[in-house]
Amino acid sequence: MEFEQQRSAMAKQAAGKVVVMVTLVSSKLKRRREDDEPICYGPRLEADEHREKNISLIYNSTDAECIAMLRMSRAPFFPLCNLFRQRSLVLYSINAFVEEQVAMFLHVVGHNQRFRVVHQSFRRSIETVSRHFHQVLFAVRELKADLIKPPSSATHPKILGSHRWNPFFKVFIGCLGSLFYL
Repeated sequence: MEFEQQRSAMAKQAAGKVVVMVTLVSSKLKRRREDDEPICYGPRLEADEHREKNISLIYNSTDAECIAMLRMSRAPFFPLCNLFRQRSLVLYSINAFVEEQVAMFLHVVGHNQRFRVVHQSFRRSIETVSRHFHQVLFAVRELKADLIKPPSSATHPKILGSHRWNPFFKVFIGCLGSLFYL
């Protein structure tokens, strides 16, 4: 009986060693194969080239073309992107630069486009466009005190001194004054 127990214990130990050796050899082969052949997830080269052309159009275009694309010239666009980057409000991801994310946001807002249209021009999925749009929207909301000024109630001196506009403003300001007394 003792002989049978020793034999089964030795068989279990041998099976365990075989499993460990097979695992070790297969992991070494897998690592060697990964070094030789990178994993290709699909034909994304054309989409990547199109995205790079879109970004280079923004970087290398004139201000008129940039205004046509983003409704903003390059002078405030890049400081806005740097502000988002410095405050860590819009994060660089492996696949999308901060400039591209802000450009998608400005394209949606400036041209009143749907995500489906923007996903065609930027070659991103609709979910990705939506995620980047909402991330930039959150960043703009966080910076609302810095970016958005409340309207002032003061009338510009040029309008106050003009005989052309002053009578209309007197009536309008008078109407506003009567609203506040109600």
